[in-house]
Order: sequence, then C-alpha cells, then structure tokens
Amino acid sequence: MNNSTPIYVGIDGGGSKCSAMLFNAQGVVLSQGVAGSANAARDFSKTLRSVVESVQLALINAGYGTDHMRHLQVGAGLAGACVPSVNAQLKAWQHPFANFNVTSDLVTACYGAHAGKDGALLIVGTGSSAARMQNHKLKQFGGHGFILGDKGSGAWFGRAAVTSTLEALDGLIPLSDLHGMVLNKLNINGSADLVQTMINASPSQFTAFAPDIIELAQLNELTALNLVKEGAAYLDKLCLRTLHGTSLSLVLMGGLAPSIEPWFSPVLRERIIKAQAGPEWGAMRLLQTPQLMAC
Repeated sequence: MNNSTPIYVGIDGGGSKCSAMLFNAQGVVLSQGVAGSANAARDFSKTLRSVVESVQLALINAGYGTDHMRHLQVGAGLAGACVPSVNAQLKAWQHPFANFNVTSDLVTACYGAHAGKDGALLIVGTGSSAARMQNHKLKQFGGHGFILGDKGSGAWFGRAAVTSTLEALDGLIPLSDLHGMVLNKLNINGSADLVQTMINASPSQFTAFAPDIIELAQLNELTALNLVKEGAAYLDKLCLRTLHGTSLSLVLMGGLAPSIEPWFSPVLRERIIKAQAGPEWGAMRLLQTPQLMAC
C-alpha cells in the first residue's frame, strides 16, 4: 500500500469485541483484526484502544505496517455511539487515521445486512436491539443498555440466572440445575460469595452464562426454559413492533441469534432472511453515504 492506494476500513464495535476489516477500492476484504470490547457509552477509553488495536491487527494481517494508519479512511459502527455526550467525544477524538466517521452499530449492521436497501434487524449478543431502515432513516427499538434494557440478550440471561440463583440460596424458590450451573461455573457455593463475585461484573461476564442457560433450556430444565422463553417472547414482540406496518424482511445478527430463533413465533420466522453482508461492510460503505453516519 502506498499513499495513493485507497484503503478503507469498516469497524463493528460492541460489548464483546471490536472487529476491523480492510477493504480495497472495489470492496474486496483484504484482512481482519479483532480486539476487545468497544461499547463507547460504557467504557470510552477502552473503546478507543480497541478501535486502534483492531485496525493495527488488520494492517499486520494484511502484511502492512501500522504506520499506514494515517492513510486510512475509517468508518465505524460502535455501540453507544449515538448517546449525545458520547458522540460529541467521538467527534472530538484526535484519531490516528486520515478520516474517521462514526455512527451507531445498529446503523452499520442494518445497512450491511440488507446491502444498503431498506430492511429490519435484530441484534442479540451481549446486548439486544432491533431497528429498521427506510428511506435512509433508521428507527431503533429497544437497546437501552445493560442497566435499563437489553432484555433477551446474553447479559440479561446471565444476570437473570444469577438473580434466580440468589433467590434459591435464600430459600425463596427451589434449587435447580440452572442454579447449580451458575455456582459450579464460578466455583462457589454461597450467596455471599456469589454477590462478591458478580456485584461489579461486566455485561460480558454475565454473558458467559448464556450458552449454558440455552443448553439447559434445550434439555427442558424448567428454570432455564422459563428464562429463555421469557427473553425470546420479549425479542419476538420487539421484532414484530419493528416490522409493524411494513413489508420489510428481518435479519438476525449476534452470537445468540441462532440459538434464540427456534423460540420465535411462526409469523416472525416467516419474515427472517439471511444477511447479505456484515456490519463491517456496512461501515465501510457508509463512508460513501455520509448522511447515514449522523446520529
């Protein structure tokens, strides 16, 4: 790569990881770099570190030196980027790139999933959120963050399981296999230790329980099954609200989406299609559609 060779970067940043893809002028993927979490509303400084590190890794994986960062055109979709105070900080960031445009990860994910056309999206990973894009305008549903929302997400499942375990240890509900899984996973056996271990846990730490919860639900363990049904019912309702009054198709994204889909209603599942491209592609292509980068 030289100064006259255009290289574009699309970044997808969320609660679990930050993925950067390098593209050439024809939109062909050259390489990818993956770094730590990038939820700008929860940990701004870590988000910036993850963005830079993911781009550095992508450059290295493509055989370039990290000094080429100053020539890169970067588009990013980051969780929390459209919180007004966070967006102002991101715009003021003295980034190391030639250009850096940022918007919500929902915008870039939706744009990529439907290859720039109108469509709807549900993301189910560490957090949860739905959105629809029509006439280059995005409307979000849910996705209010770990403390205030994100029901049906990996973090929500994990927190609910820990809460239920504490209730069981207090004798309010019977102990179940789900509660045993939580205690065994943390190698503890009492409520005081459980509180001490999880009181300041991050959303990603709570999400670590989610695969086990879903596996237990698939085995018809009652506590886990009820929990998964509750989360899936909320997500189903959220998606139907997102699709209401439209003929749009819905794309599911996020690490938990394939596991949750079987619990959705038939009417919703009829609207689900496969993604045409990833959020990194959406972020890269939005560099050519700057009006969509605005929060």
